[in-house]
Amino acid sequence: MRELVARYLSQSISRRAFLKGMTTAGISLGAAQDILESLVPVAHAQAKEGTAFKVVEGTGALCFAEQLIASGVKYVFGNSASEDAQFYEALVDRPQLKYILTPHEGPGAAMAAGYVKASGEPTIVMQAAVVGLVNAMGQMFNAYKEQTPLVFYSYRTDQTGRAGRDGFEEVANQEQLVQPMTKYAWLARRADMIPETVRRAFKAAWTPPYGPTYCSWHSDFNDEGVRAEVVMQEKVDPRMRVRPNPAEVERAAKLLVEARMPVMIVGDEVYSAKAMAKAVKLAELLGMPVTQARQIYANFPETHPLWVGSPPAARLTSLDYPKNPDVILNVGNKLQHNSPVPMVARGAKFIDMRIDSLSMGNVVELDVPLVADVALGLDDLSAAVSQLITPAFKQKAAARADETRRFHEKARELRDLVMKNPDWDRAPMLADRVTREIAQFADKDAIIVHEA
Repeated sequence: MRELVARYLSQSISRRAFLKGMTTAGISLGAAQDILESLVPVAHAQAKEGTAFKVVEGTGALCFAEQLIASGVKYVFGNSASEDAQFYEALVDRPQLKYILTPHEGPGAAMAAGYVKASGEPTIVMQAAVVGLVNAMGQMFNAYKEQTPLVFYSYRTDQTGRAGRDGFEEVANQEQLVQPMTKYAWLARRADMIPETVRRAFKAAWTPPYGPTYCSWHSDFNDEGVRAEVVMQEKVDPRMRVRPNPAEVERAAKLLVEARMPVMIVGDEVYSAKAMAKAVKLAELLGMPVTQARQIYANFPETHPLWVGSPPAARLTSLDYPKNPDVILNVGNKLQHNSPVPMVARGAKFIDMRIDSLSMGNVVELDVPLVADVALGLDDLSAAVSQLITPAFKQKAAARADETRRFHEKARELRDLVMKNPDWDRAPMLADRVTREIAQFADKDAIIVHEA
């Protein structure tokens, strides 16, 4: 009995093996279960405060579960698979990991992505081999375009002893299928590399700019007994709260203060950084109209008098107001160009503030790059603008804000004219009627999902 307890506490045997060993030794199942429950808190105690890692012994799947806990995961989304049986076994003693069973890999990945976006917390979505992976890849594409930090996992059905023989559910180089849509895709080469591979996937996904990652390993690694190192996520968190270059901030502030008609474009990095109030502050400081090119979230309050609506076409020149802006400030928008004409017209000065620097300057001529966490970037830019404000500038900014407010009010009045449509009370309801009623009566934190 003492040996069984020691082996269980060292995580070299599973819960099931412990119970089997106890009953074989003549202890009743009920008594064995009571003993087991008393050992669970000891067996799965967290690493001591201040330590970066702990050594775990057990199956590869058990190490997988331990690294998920160390990575801050509370919920796991998945479509059950036989080769993940050892992982489910590990969940029995780890109530802090909740498994959300989904009927299909596609909806499961969508649920996981929704959880990340709503909670801001990490999760992982599990699929059954390559057949489950391809079912989830539609949502992987969405996560890639939305820059959602979601980790995907699916095992390789082919075991190490027979890999490369075109076996059942085997696709050569399975991890390469997802490479165009992920920040990171990796195959663990040994069972003891599972925690390292999982940890790296979370680190890459949650390092700005965010995006999906993928990890995989041969299915027999889940059953293999190993000794592996599990590292707490906070010890490898890069904490990339990057401030912009001060010299570039000063250049941007000077351009904005001297501009005849500056315009701010906002994007989803504003939402991710919880920086909407900071964007409002800068816009009000400059009396600057605000728009948003195509993105996922509403990143500026659309009832604010400086809001001028979104461009109906994929370029700023399609805005009714303002016409011919001379300085454009982009804050956190990917600027997805769906037109052969650049979104920002040639000739306008362009300031681009983003943590995602990969596409900066690829299409639009760039005058001032501000690579930064947009929350910190907006703080620094507002401070720099404040240093340049004069009484004459205050008058100019106030006049610009009044002009923008008049356009905003006129646009609102024009939207009200939609009610004069003779088919307004028709059944089934017009799309205009549906959206207007929802806008008036939906809760402020309501999430509206449209078909397209």
